[in-house]
Amino acid sequence: MARVTFWATVLAHASVCTVGWFVLPERVPLHFSGSGEVDRWGSRPEAVLTMALVGAGMALLFWALATWVPRAPETLLNINERDKKWWLATPERTVELRRRLSVDLYGFGAATMLLLIVVELITLGVARDEEPSMTPWIWLALGIYLLGVLGACVHLTTRRYRTPRDVT
Repeated sequence: MARVTFWATVLAHASVCTVGWFVLPERVPLHFSGSGEVDRWGSRPEAVLTMALVGAGMALLFWALATWVPRAPETLLNINERDKKWWLATPERTVELRRRLSVDLYGFGAATMLLLIVVELITLGVARDEEPSMTPWIWLALGIYLLGVLGACVHLTTRRYRTPRDVT
């Protein structure tokens, strides 16, 4: 499911970039100061190319990591050492650990692509304003993303990869 969700967000990101080509004005705000004012302008092709390259780079990174984990050396599987010993004790557990890590990387990738989509949609709206300035929505989107990632990390370390309680 995480893999399908990841690729759906990659496709949605490509769609946002395509829409951006048609709806962005010729002059687009590309960067905002801490106060939300535009401090760098660019062209529509530059804006769309930047959005597409950042999205493609993130998609490639998460896809590469998720597909590499099943073949990665055991020393690079990054979980708590005590729990790692339990997971690597049998071939079946090792396969399951690698599967879970791959699924979780696709999940983090989907969340990151979703953040990029939201940021780009906000930028599309801001670029069409008479006097563009960054809205507080960007901070809300970033805050939700960071809280979600933090919550997922807590869940992964305290539940998903923890040695079962009935093991001594």
